[in-house]
Amino acid sequence: MQFIRQCIADACAGTRGARRPYHSRALATALLALYTTFATLSAVDAAAASVPPEAKHHTQAEIVFETELGDIVIVLDQARAPNTTAYFLGYIQRGRYDGATLYRSAAFDGAAEPQLVQGGMLLDAVNVAGPIDPLDYGVDMLETIESTELTGLKHRRGAVSLARDLLDTGFVIPEIVFCLRAVPSMDAYGRDRPDTQGFPVFGHVVSGLEIVEAVTRRDLSGATEIPFLAGQILAEPVLIHNAYQRESKYKVVRESQ
Repeated sequence: MQFIRQCIADACAGTRGARRPYHSRALATALLALYTTFATLSAVDAAAASVPPEAKHHTQAEIVFETELGDIVIVLDQARAPNTTAYFLGYIQRGRYDGATLYRSAAFDGAAEPQLVQGGMLLDAVNVAGPIDPLDYGVDMLETIESTELTGLKHRRGAVSLARDLLDTGFVIPEIVFCLRAVPSMDAYGRDRPDTQGFPVFGHVVSGLEIVEAVTRRDLSGATEIPFLAGQILAEPVLIHNAYQRESKYKVVRESQ
């Protein structure tokens, strides 16, 4: 940029002293246009850099969960996970998360620090002995698994994913999962039960991650009839008062792959 500015100055000086000033004026005009182009590109780059990294994909839908502890706001990646987001938005639009709960906190790697919080409409199912059919709770399942291998979205801090029916079909269910740190076992090939597709990430938390963290500090002595959930169920689940879509303030640009 400094070099271009100096060239413009030299060209202008040549215009004043040259015997054929037309060529110097043309050169100065061309250099000025080039300078303006570079300045514009620099402004665009600066604007892109100001977009939160968790939202740097595309213009996206924004969902607000109003809980008893405060609001959690997520942004959906409709471009990379179109089937999962459409499935999830159907439940939002029908008000199915209104009155749902955040009821599980867990770490799959054996560490004391929680990896995730789970919630949704199926709290009652954790106390059912024997086979569980999500359809009995008015829950339709999604057969398409948009794995992290397909979308490029990973289970890292702030990621939002959906659970799967691990006890039977393996299909996606509308239980939402908030990641507090990386959970590689939920990515594609991170596990082999019920298959190697893992779980579908479809968005990220952009506000209220501290609310998710507060959920993990609650008593985890809640009852369950499912053995692998023992010690992971909240004794007093966190109520979701309301969940709704609003216009996103994150107007973002594509990032290079």
